[in-house]
Amino acid sequence: MKYSGEQLIILLAVVPNALAALLAALRWRRLPLVLRPLALLTLFALFTEIFCRVLWLFKISNMFMLPLYISVEFGLLVWLYERALASRWLRRLRWPLVIGLSTLAALDWLLQSARPTIYSNGVRLLESLLVILLTLAYYHASLRRPNSPYIWREPLFWVSTGLLFFFAGNFLIYTVTGFAFYYHRPVVMQLWVVHACLNSLLYSTYAYALWLSLRS
Repeated sequence: MKYSGEQLIILLAVVPNALAALLAALRWRRLPLVLRPLALLTLFALFTEIFCRVLWLFKISNMFMLPLYISVEFGLLVWLYERALASRWLRRLRWPLVIGLSTLAALDWLLQSARPTIYSNGVRLLESLLVILLTLAYYHASLRRPNSPYIWREPLFWVSTGLLFFFAGNFLIYTVTGFAFYYHRPVVMQLWVVHACLNSLLYSTYAYALWLSLRS
């Protein structure tokens, strides 16, 4: 089976994810508690990627996985930042945020399943905004600490930086994809290539953060 250059980039984007998941699995007991949600996320994401790619090879739609993936991804990221920031307000809002976003994701999928001509990225845009706010809250808290002159030595700095780039890029991609789906379908593949590159960058920062935490 021959693949185009774009398809190869999308397929190979799983390599950093596999590396991060391998580090998480082999060194689970040595990981600090604050990074355990990240480790779980890398393992879940790898399983999801493999499962969705198998479905893709058999030409079966994997869109039914999207609400589950959004729910687990967002839930683990909120858990991660709740531990990192030790925030009371985040602890109180954690379950309402996760349940609310999960419900919206499920409803959005049901709507699109019933009406395939509708293309909506509203939930992904909302998730992107919420995660960006979490990363900015981490930067704000870290820069206010007097004992953090070398913030780039902290694993969560790299996690937050990867998330900021990924979800800021995602926000733009999902905004443009909505227009491209209706008016210029060929652009959609190019946008997914950019998404795959951002995904590779994100899991590279995850892998580096996990490796950095094991050194300290």
